[in-house]
Amino acid sequence: MENTSNIDIFIEDPMGKLLYSSKSYAIGEDIDDLMKQIPPFKDGFHPPLDIKKEEIIKGNIKVVWAEDLFIGADFLHVMGTLDNNNSLLLRLPLISIEKSISLANNFSLLVGVILFLVGMFVAYILSKSFTRPILEMNKTTNDLKHLKFDTKCTVESNDELGQLAQSINELSLELDSTISSLNISNKELQQEIKDKIKIDEKRKQLLNNVSHELKTPLALMQGYAEGLKLNVAKNHNRVDFYCDVIMDEAKKMNQLVQNLLNINQIEFGDTSLHKTQFEIVEFVEYILEKYHDKFEANSLNVSFNSISPSMVFVDQLKTEQILTNYINNAIQYVDKNNIINITLENLKDKIRIEVYNSSQKIPEEELEKLWDSFYKMNTARTRDIGGHGLGLSIVKAIQEATGNAYGVRSEDFGVSFWFELDKTPS
Repeated sequence: MENTSNIDIFIEDPMGKLLYSSKSYAIGEDIDDLMKQIPPFKDGFHPPLDIKKEEIIKGNIKVVWAEDLFIGADFLHVMGTLDNNNSLLLRLPLISIEKSISLANNFSLLVGVILFLVGMFVAYILSKSFTRPILEMNKTTNDLKHLKFDTKCTVESNDELGQLAQSINELSLELDSTISSLNISNKELQQEIKDKIKIDEKRKQLLNNVSHELKTPLALMQGYAEGLKLNVAKNHNRVDFYCDVIMDEAKKMNQLVQNLLNINQIEFGDTSLHKTQFEIVEFVEYILEKYHDKFEANSLNVSFNSISPSMVFVDQLKTEQILTNYINNAIQYVDKNNIINITLENLKDKIRIEVYNSSQKIPEEELEKLWDSFYKMNTARTRDIGGHGLGLSIVKAIQEATGNAYGVRSEDFGVSFWFELDKTPS
């Protein structure tokens, strides 16, 4: 027991003489002599032990926690009396227990710290593996809240989180598609509203302009008709004059209505285009020949800058209508210099026809308004040269219907109107 458990054993006789000791320093010595080495305590008592705590286990057997005053160390004692009345003391040094406890505590602390650090690391890895897909989905849903559909969840697991991420991605695609469709529909609706407002404004403007244009000829016709009825004209020549005025105004009204119908039919696609192939240089020369007498009558200096013969594929009647409108417009508003130039230009896949007439410089802000129906830049024009302001509107309607360009350019000493025609496909 001494060797295996590191327990000190002492046996004393009833007289206090040490009979056996596992410690060599106490063998053969009288306990009283040993106790004399201890400084005296209270009342001159020399206890071999400084008892700190004791507890009776059974009968005369007790456990004592005390300090051995011989060696100054704490021990745990088990004391009892043998059958021959000798005393038995079993002693275990507490320092070994304390060392064991200290070692155990230090080991437990070290192991605990290591396990804590390992646990924290494992917990961090596990938390990252759990929270990363959640944070990724949170970021994606936050982007969806701000209508950003270009971000997707990158969670690739097959568990519930992966299925949720896939559902969020599918939701993002559906929302993107739906919102894109709504935006397109919204833009189309806004454009339709703008077009409707524009059409309504044009309708109102057209009604006002038509009313204004028809008011004068109707008043003239009514006045001259009443004059005929009241026999105001006293001779045959005056009657013929009255009738000529009425017929002339009726003709102007008929031309006005016909032009309005042409513009309406072209703008709404009610008129089909009859495209044919013809040589453009010969065509322009034919038109200019028809106006030869009118040019001579107005003493106009007309020049034609031609090109090599070229074939075009367009509606010939509509082309003639545009060119004659340009020429009539040039004749009406040419200044005292009386210069009119017709120019052909050969482009890549187009033929451009340009009509120039000398005139005062037109302000840039007025150029685009020239294409509006009934627009007259100079309100002081007389009815003899002013027309109704529909010629350029007809040009605009025809060119937009055919998808060809047109325009006007103000120059230092005049103005040029131009339009383009499709060449014959090679």
